[in-house]
Amino acid sequence: MFKVIIIEDEPLARSKLKRLLMDLSDEINITAELSSVAEVSAWLAQPNEVDLIFSDIELSDGNVFQSYQQQPPPCPVIFITAYDDFMLKAFDNFGIGYLLKPYSSDKLQQAWHKFRQLSRQPDTEPLLVNQLQQLLQTLPAPKTSYTSRLAIRQQQQIYFLQVADIVYIQADGSLIMAFDEQGKRHYLPYNSLQAVEAVLDPERFFRINRSEMVQSQHIVRLERYCKNTLTLYLANNVQLKTSQSRTGDFNRWLGI
Repeated sequence: MFKVIIIEDEPLARSKLKRLLMDLSDEINITAELSSVAEVSAWLAQPNEVDLIFSDIELSDGNVFQSYQQQPPPCPVIFITAYDDFMLKAFDNFGIGYLLKPYSSDKLQQAWHKFRQLSRQPDTEPLLVNQLQQLLQTLPAPKTSYTSRLAIRQQQQIYFLQVADIVYIQADGSLIMAFDEQGKRHYLPYNSLQAVEAVLDPERFFRINRSEMVQSQHIVRLERYCKNTLTLYLANNVQLKTSQSRTGDFNRWLGI
């Protein structure tokens, strides 16, 4: 019997994973179900006997890598996430599989088969890891990769917002909202503008004040509002203003 744990904050996603695991030919015992970074950290702090972890990445209270960097997981991890930006980091955190939501039963079975192959040959795993690390060291440093779409959770579904369609992003406390050309509001899965800035291309997006970011291609025109402050006219007749402290950097970002 294989002991596994599930790290997932969406009840529907957790139910789907449990159902698919029960369909596998091997006998599986789900020993724990965790839904937050806090729960993961508490679990990792205790001695645990487990064979495999199925882990989401972006949880309700943060990124699960926060926990794995403080305390490495005691076994291999198959990551299941709606984001395609964390693949390299996943394999640097004991990842042996990376499934993008929505995934199929076949994809899960392939990931499980990979785990079973590794579990049959435990002595070869350190050698494979060492060979992979040596290969990565010979490669040139990768260019920073920025996301081209964002996964938006809405009630019982997840849809994808193309980054190119975002006109501006606005923060209201811990609520982060993106607005498209039609003026539609999309609630982003982040709790600060700093977190959004980390995944968006800084050549395309600029933070014009404490609570708003704009995408350059949607800026229609600029007008001076007062000394050291500009009014930005965006698509759909949206008007935003730069803060005095950001206007100079904004002009340099635009090359004017």
